[in-house]
Amino acid sequence: MFVLPFGAALPAALLFEISEVIETLPAMLTFTLLFLTPISLLQVVGTGLKSRAELSYWHERGELSISQGLDVIHRHLSVVTLRGWILLGGGVMMALSALALRWASLGTIAVVILLLFYTMVGWTLFVSTFLVRTFEGGLGRQGAGITRQMRPAVALAGDPVEEVVLFRNVPVPLGYVLLVEDPNPPRLSTESRYGVGASARHGVVEARGLLRATPRGNHRLGPARILYQDLLGITRVSVASVATAELKILPRLQPVVIEQPPRSSVVAPDILTKPHRFATEDHFRFRGYLPGDDTRRIHWRLSMKAGRLQVRLPETREVSSEQVMLLLDCFLPEGKLLDAAHGGETILDSLVLAWIGIAHELVERGHRVTLVAAAPDRRGGWALQRLEAKRGTLPRWQDLGSRIEWQAEFDLPQMLGEIGESVHGVVVTARFTAPPPGPLPGQSATWLMMDPATALGEADPHWLFQVVGRTPLRWLRWLLLRPHPPGSEDNHLVYRLRRIWSIQRRWRARRQLRSIAQRRAGQTLAELEARGDAIYRIERGPTHVRLVGLRRATPGRAGPSVRRGP
Repeated sequence: MFVLPFGAALPAALLFEISEVIETLPAMLTFTLLFLTPISLLQVVGTGLKSRAELSYWHERGELSISQGLDVIHRHLSVVTLRGWILLGGGVMMALSALALRWASLGTIAVVILLLFYTMVGWTLFVSTFLVRTFEGGLGRQGAGITRQMRPAVALAGDPVEEVVLFRNVPVPLGYVLLVEDPNPPRLSTESRYGVGASARHGVVEARGLLRATPRGNHRLGPARILYQDLLGITRVSVASVATAELKILPRLQPVVIEQPPRSSVVAPDILTKPHRFATEDHFRFRGYLPGDDTRRIHWRLSMKAGRLQVRLPETREVSSEQVMLLLDCFLPEGKLLDAAHGGETILDSLVLAWIGIAHELVERGHRVTLVAAAPDRRGGWALQRLEAKRGTLPRWQDLGSRIEWQAEFDLPQMLGEIGESVHGVVVTARFTAPPPGPLPGQSATWLMMDPATALGEADPHWLFQVVGRTPLRWLRWLLLRPHPPGSEDNHLVYRLRRIWSIQRRWRARRQLRSIAQRRAGQTLAELEARGDAIYRIERGPTHVRLVGLRRATPGRAGPSVRRGP
């Protein structure tokens, strides 16, 4: 920024005839040095003051690294916006053209443009250098600062969530706008950008934005970047990066429908199959027919009156109190497979839905159910979480389900050690690697498997086609038109490149996962069938989760006697 005029002037002096202005060179150099040197010193001092507070923040969290430190320093060194660089480059080019064409009026305009640019940069650096302490000190006062909230902070997957940023008595000088920016986790499909003017200096100013997507998970937002931008859009200076927020999205409870349960001559082949299908002589209540219900329970006369099938349910049922342990397998080995895990979040979402749904189904039948999964602990590590699933504690199941992530700490063999001899084990998995060898412990073993190759669906279009489209008309539209209204920050090159990088990274991860899943296609099922355990395929529908029986249990792995329910 400061060397560019000198770097352009030296070649110009060698190429063009400058004898008419050579006598003004000493005065121009003196003026330039006196004008630019303080500005450059201000930038160095301001960068040190502003970076110190943010580096201390990351150091206290134990996340300060060389790359993080360089990113903080670079962010505070960056003062000029894309519009400012265009203004600077345009002024230099006009000055060179004026020398080449010997056009004095054009040279005057070029000098005015450069003077405007450096004046704005100098004033911004001066204000930010001395304002940074006022800003940080002001945020420490009671009733002053920037608060970032998610409303509601806890929601169900798919529910609308609004981000609210409150500005209380924040110092904003005249001629500047205070901006808060955060790219946010990619799964939210929303970038946060809010701006307030001088009105935030006295009173409370509120900015709101609705998230485009609310998928399952614990989403940590921030720290957001806080910066000042002049009204002309030439300069933008970072002040701090400490605005954080947390959003917890709980998985929804979806009913589990068991279709085509495997037949067996054993009294009870597994914990999910229920051989007692005959109606009792007890009093009945009625409900709508669901796939998998015993058709002999259909009440035809009532169905004709209601206009849809109705089934009879006995008001009393057999009491069963088997102990069941539901294991959620979210293991991926270290390396490329774990690095590509962000391309398979939807698979893990489906596993969590099946895990919670079958737990609810078994608890309603009267079983004693324990949920087991690896999840992050409070210290930032991983721990094996055990949760007794009881009636009335569904929010606790959902809370554990929201914290589940792909991990490389606890593989399935480590989790199987939790199963006791009298416990029925149910494993919910989508194995990208071979399952553990040998029989599973416990009284019976049931596998609920989701084929990852099928779950990923058809191959995604190439990332370039996702960005610009497939037809030449769309290519021209992408090149010539901006995706957002004129003047919007979303049209800036940096934001468009960030979006392109996000699309390319996700496309590459999903392609890698699909390649590994296709190499394992059929092998996992064959390895599970060799065990003699019952196997069900997980299929996620729009309103429910289906379990399709693939293989019955052998007599050696017989489970308890359980009634068939809805």
